[in-house]
Amino acid sequence: MILLGIDPGLSGGMAIVSTDDGRMPFVEEGSRMPVVLERQKRLVDTVDISGWLKAWEIDVAIIEWVHAMPRQGVSSSFTLGRAAGAVEALAMVHAHRVEWVTPKRWKGHFSLSSDKQLSLDKAKRVFGRSFNWTKKADDGIAEAALMCQWFLDTRGK
Repeated sequence: MILLGIDPGLSGGMAIVSTDDGRMPFVEEGSRMPVVLERQKRLVDTVDISGWLKAWEIDVAIIEWVHAMPRQGVSSSFTLGRAAGAVEALAMVHAHRVEWVTPKRWKGHFSLSSDKQLSLDKAKRVFGRSFNWTKKADDGIAEAALMCQWFLDTRGK
């Protein structure tokens, strides 16, 4: 089974996780969210992501369900919504099935908080050396991979 985890947002990330050949889940590839500058605005680079996803036969995409937060500005809420919509559309095109999970649900499953370092540390323990977890900026990839593991633990049976 090939899973695609997506932590939407301009500082998010994506992870391709496989469970083929009876082995433990393995992070095949990971990517920080690629962005492009258009009209002085940073946007998700959908062309780059689509090219990346073409190499995979994705069974299930798991996307973090995001929404506007209290005291979050209108502009940042709109930017997050655009990013989420872009990756949702790409997931629907490239995956056989798409699932959404709230941060509360998947982070609760692993007893994580909003601390990104905890997500990186957990991904290191769950996926080991299948990905190089050395950069703090890779927290979006770690969270995307952990969403895949959440899916396997709760729905992938």
